[in-house]
Amino acid sequence: MANLKQGFTHFGFKEVSKSQKGQLVRNVFDSVANRYDLMNDLMSLGVHRLWKDALIDWLNPQKEQTLLDVAGGTGDITNRFKKRGGGRAIVCDINQQMLINGQKKFSNSSLMKDTIWICGDAEKLPIDDKSVDVYTVAFGLRNVTNIQVALEEAHRVLRPGGRFLCLEFSDFSVRVLKPLYEAYSFK
Repeated sequence: MANLKQGFTHFGFKEVSKSQKGQLVRNVFDSVANRYDLMNDLMSLGVHRLWKDALIDWLNPQKEQTLLDVAGGTGDITNRFKKRGGGRAIVCDINQQMLINGQKKFSNSSLMKDTIWICGDAEKLPIDDKSVDVYTVAFGLRNVTNIQVALEEAHRVLRPGGRFLCLEFSDFSVRVLKPLYEAYSFK
């Protein structure tokens, strides 16, 4: 990453201008929104569910906690948070269709009735300062154009003593699945 030209960032294995990345990310998720959950299961062989469960185990949700789930898409983390006794939840995603699909997926769940679904950018969160106890981002930080700005936003919205929890990939080690991952991720 240190060798990037000024004004450029990574999008998959390509360098793109920072001004292009947001739209490229939106385009990818627009194209997969209706099959996102299925793709996650196929791409990870369901392991993403175990990782998300482990994150929630580590968090140990409490009724008085307010969760902000950034890049929350279809609400997987939020659903787990609520099932485990967590309080108020806000799902924030840059892609409106992902949020719509999440709302549909949980439309009959009484757990999710008081969940707020907000279309917003991790770099410009439409959330008040010091208003959440927990900030989660699962496999979404890599899609942010300016990670430093997104982390500053996380700090801004977290209450003193709040918790930042992030699930993210580093390098893909299962060689046989790497072509599938790349086809899905960098379409």
